[in-house]
Amino acid sequence: MPPVKSTWRTTTAISALTVAAVGGVVALGGAGAASGSPQTGAGLVQADAAQLPSVKSAFTGAIKAARTSQAPPASAVGDVSTLKAGQAAPMAGSSVRRRQLSDGLSTLAKHFTPQQAKHEAVGLRNAVAGEADPAFRNLGSGASKVDFTRVGVSGSTATVQAKVTLWAKFQQQIDGKWVTANPVNVMNYTATLVKNAEGDWLVDSLTGNFAPNEGP
Repeated sequence: MPPVKSTWRTTTAISALTVAAVGGVVALGGAGAASGSPQTGAGLVQADAAQLPSVKSAFTGAIKAARTSQAPPASAVGDVSTLKAGQAAPMAGSSVRRRQLSDGLSTLAKHFTPQQAKHEAVGLRNAVAGEADPAFRNLGSGASKVDFTRVGVSGSTATVQAKVTLWAKFQQQIDGKWVTANPVNVMNYTATLVKNAEGDWLVDSLTGNFAPNEGP
C-alpha cells in the first residue's frame, strides 16, 4: 500500500556544548558524556562523530525492516514475474498472515524503542488485515534508497533527517479484472535515535511527510 503521512511523536531537541559540521553531518559533543571520563570539547566531538556510521546503519535498517514486514514473505507470494496479465497471485492464507504479524512484531522490537514499535505496529497490523480481502493481493513493500541530509550525535542520542524512496506492489480486483500497481514515493523523514544498554541504536521517534510532488 502507498505510504501515508506520519504524525508520530517527536522528542526534545538535543542540547550541545560543541558542534562540528561537514556536509550536513553533525557531531554534537557535551550532552550524554559518560561520568568520570572528562574529555575536551574536541574529544567529545570526535567520540560522537565515530558513532555516525552506526546511527546511519540503524536508521536504514529500521526503515527497511518496517516496510518489509508490511508484506507477506516472498515464499508465500511466489514468483510474480510469471503472472500473466490479469492473473491474480496466490492469496496469503490465515497461517501466513499470523506468521507475518508475529515475525513483524519481533522485527520491529529489534529496531525501535517499545513505544515507537507500537506506532510501527499499526501499519503492520493494517497491512495484515488488508491481506484478508479476497479482492486484494499484497505482493511486496520496501525501501529502495536512503539519502541522509543531516545526521547529529550527542552522547547516547542522535537525530537524523533523510529522504527515503519507498515502494509497494499489490493487486486489486476492479470490475472483475485484476490490476497490478507498483507505486513509488519519496518521503522526508526526521528521526531521533537512542542507544540502549547493549550499545545498539534504536529509533525512538519518527515523523515523515511526502516530499514535494511525491504524494499519492
